Amino acid sequence: MFGIQIKIDKQVLLASLPIMMGYFPLGLACGVLAGSVGLSTLDIALMSIFVFAGSGQFIALAMMGSGAAAISSIVLTTFIVNLRHLLYSSTLVKYISSGSRGYHMAFAQEIVDETFAVNENRFSDKEAHWTMPQALGMAYASHGAWVISTVLGQILGSMVEIDINLVGYTLTAMFIGLWSFHFKNHRLIIVGLFAGALALWLSTFLDYKLHIVISTVAAATVGMLWENSVQKDEAVSA
Repeated sequence: MFGIQIKIDKQVLLASLPIMMGYFPLGLACGVLAGSVGLSTLDIALMSIFVFAGSGQFIALAMMGSGAAAISSIVLTTFIVNLRHLLYSSTLVKYISSGSRGYHMAFAQEIVDETFAVNENRFSDKEAHWTMPQALGMAYASHGAWVISTVLGQILGSMVEIDINLVGYTLTAMFIGLWSFHFKNHRLIIVGLFAGALALWLSTFLDYKLHIVISTVAAATVGMLWENSVQKDEAVSA
């Protein structure tokens, strides 16, 4: 009825595997943190299903644990942190423009850093023959892994002590792995290094993960301008 087609095949599972492997330790840590601030198994399951934003969930849980943040502050902060998803959706829309409204709504709910990276890479690679049902299937497979891992983390939190400080290292390793898909293009490598350096510098004086939003937008803008300049030069040369 809503024109939503989902496909999960071998290609989808292989594309999802790096994300799911990265989500498992992160999700466990998120679930442990959720339990420590008083969320039940059902609470964290619903949060992971409807919010599905790793960094946003960690920030919201941390603010909830502080006991000093109002609900409006938590909502506004997570909204600002996840503003980069608007940039992601504007990049991917050209690949899914033929989809139905129902498909667009379902796909938009599943856009996070990791699924964006994989889908953008697969869609832009003409030899991959990546389809819209596969893109949504990959997103759902990744989302499912996140929900399961956060629930397990909440359940096991009282029995197994997990050092939350390890989350940062795991998240960094996962993003480097996803970034490696673009190592064939030297411009994307340079832009990625620029984004990382800028984010590190901004993190010294910006709070609430604003350094991530600003560095993402700045790097995307630089990359776009550079790519347009190269395309113009190639057109002139031709």
